[in-house]
Formats: sequence, C-alpha cells, structure tokens
Amino acid sequence: MNLKQGEYWGKKLQANENSLFHLCITDYDPFKVIDKHYHDNAYVSILINGHYVEKDSGHSYGIQEGDVLLRPAGYTHQNEFRQAGGKCFNIEFKGGWEKQFEAGIQLPDKFQYYSAGVFPSLYKLLVNFKSNGTEDMAFELISDWVFELNQVTVAKGAQPWLAKVADILDNELDVFHSLDSLSERVNVHRVYMARAFKERKGVTIGEYQLKVKLSRALFLLLHTDLPISDIAFRNGFYDDPHFVRSFKSVYKIPPQKFRILVNG
Repeated sequence: MNLKQGEYWGKKLQANENSLFHLCITDYDPFKVIDKHYHDNAYVSILINGHYVEKDSGHSYGIQEGDVLLRPAGYTHQNEFRQAGGKCFNIEFKGGWEKQFEAGIQLPDKFQYYSAGVFPSLYKLLVNFKSNGTEDMAFELISDWVFELNQVTVAKGAQPWLAKVADILDNELDVFHSLDSLSERVNVHRVYMARAFKERKGVTIGEYQLKVKLSRALFLLLHTDLPISDIAFRNGFYDDPHFVRSFKSVYKIPPQKFRILVNG
C-alpha cells in the first residue's frame, strides 16, 4: 500500500506544513503492527519515545529513542511496535523541494539509519516544532541538515554581506527579520545566505537573532524599570507569552522572576 503526501499510519498529534515540507508527530499504540507499505515522498523519521522494529526486504532494525531513519520515496517497509508503543517526528520532503537548493543537493536514494545524536539540527527542529517556533527557523534547520548530509560548504572567500546581515540583526531589534526580508536587503539567495551564516557564525540566523534580542532584553530588565510588555515590544516579540517562553528557554526562569531575583 502506498501513502500519499501527509499520510501516516499513526495518529497525528501535531502537524504543520509549507510548500516544501510537511512536519508532524505521529502516535502508535502498543504492539501496533503495520504491514508492508511505502510513501510517495521521501521523509525523515525520529523516534521520540518507545521502541519498534523496522523491516524491509532483507534487513531488520531495532529502533531506539532518538534514532533517525531516512526513508526514500517508494521504500517498502513494515513496522512492529513493542509494549510501550511509540511517537515519531516526521519531516516529509514534498515533490520539487530541491529546486530551492543549488544543483547537486539531494537525499540518498536508499534507506539510511543513523543512531541518536548524529544530527543536532534535527533535534533542534523537533524542539522548534513542539514549541510552535517560526517557519523560518524550521527552514534553516532543515537546510542545515540537508547541506550537512551532502557535505557541502558554501562560505568560501570574502562574504561582505554577512557583516550586513549581522548588523541588521544586532541593531534593528524592534522586529523579527524573516529570511526573505534579509535576503532581499543583502541581495543573496536565502538558502545560500542561511548556510553561509551558519558556517561562519556557528549558529543559524534565527538562533543568532533570538540570542541578540534576549541579550538586549536582559540588559533592559537589569538597568530599567520598563514593564515586561514594553521590553517585549522593543525587541520585536508579538506578545508577552512569546517573549516569556523565549526567555525561559534560555535562562530557565521567567523575566519577571529574573528581575526580582537579581534586583532583590
């Protein structure tokens, strides 16, 4: 049996998609047995929790939590979940996705198994997805993984526009800059821009932007009496809860409690 775009045997707990990718978390009952099937699109699957056995025409794999599977389009397989059942995070590549990337960028045409922890960007993607993060951040993290998988380095020679991107992010804090808006301002393709920035700076544009905003917010918490809502607004957060969640993700404490703890 073939499964079309966005179709999975498990129950979908959360899903999101754009023109290039379909992301979802699927849940599987204890002892669930899934007969032979294949998907029309290639996709990556990370086992979040549980345990299952993956079988294809000649092999059997015991899949543990955190393991990453890359299943190419048309790959026939079956699955047998154990007592705990399981949850999987899936990144499906829609037809034509590679047109956004330079020539030669592609996924393997054979099944690939990777043990947990091999690709940090995929686990960051999972966190971004579960916390309802931005589409731009998801795109950057998927792009980062695709380039890493293809072992492509792009930031060669002088890249003067990189300094301009950093300058925008460092000084224009009252808005969250999208990849498209930055790409237009520096006149560089957003995929190339995102990859080169990551190679030179060690973090994605989205991670860098959030770090700068939270550093500025920290300064304002320590040195002013501005209300939390004003600090959030000055740093481009669209509402207080978004700011609070972002601050807690880095400093492990809400901004108001941080201010009281430090100044008290």
